[in-house]
Amino acid sequence: MSWRNVGISFLKYSQLCAEHVRSALKEPMKTKKITAEGMHARITKFEGGKRVSTVIVEDAATAAATAAKE
Repeated sequence: MSWRNVGISFLKYSQLCAEHVRSALKEPMKTKKITAEGMHARITKFEGGKRVSTVIVEDAATAAATAAKE
């Protein structure tokens, strides 16, 4: 069965695979990988072809709200 047959995106499929691999790890690698699985985004604003500002955001909701403002 493929991810297309199930009706999910490839991104969701790869996320599920990564979660299963992390859950199958043995200690101490399991704890190390679970704590490192966070998300961050870098939002860079350009004006006239030059970088004006860069903001690093640590969670997806804040990243979406910050990008919507600009």
